[in-house]
Amino acid sequence: MAVGHFVLIHTICYGAWIWHKLKPVLEAAGQRVTALDLAASGNDPRQIEEIGSFDVYSEPLLAFMESLPQEEKVMLVGESYGGLNIAIAADKYREKIAAAVFHNSLMPDTNHSPSYVVDKLMEVFPDWRDTKYFTFTNNGEEITGLKLGFTLMRENFYTICPPKVYRMS
Repeated sequence: MAVGHFVLIHTICYGAWIWHKLKPVLEAAGQRVTALDLAASGNDPRQIEEIGSFDVYSEPLLAFMESLPQEEKVMLVGESYGGLNIAIAADKYREKIAAAVFHNSLMPDTNHSPSYVVDKLMEVFPDWRDTKYFTFTNNGEEITGLKLGFTLMRENFYTICPPKVYRMS
């Protein structure tokens, strides 16, 4: 069986740890797997206030793609908001992409800005419950950040997971 190289990208407010169940399964099947922490996520030491754009947030993925040998092709897997990150990478490094998998994910189109899908999501899912929003300034630009609420995660995202799983987030 041919070995593929999967690059797993998490959603906002999470880290590479969300792939803790899938990664070993793929590896046991003989696949190469790289799960990345995006900027200010997981083990990345930066703070959210240091991130001024979605390109900066995507920098660990973009740097990884840049580091790949020219002949290597990977399968990008983006979960939820991670679809926006893999779309950016696919646009910049299309020659290094074997496939892009948008798993339960936001998938931008070619007719609108990437934030269009976020705006549409907010129309159909406006109640973010106990999520905390905050603003900060980066290079003179006001940016909105968020911290997902425990109730939102328990009642909307982790409805059938044991408590230890949603506590990890």
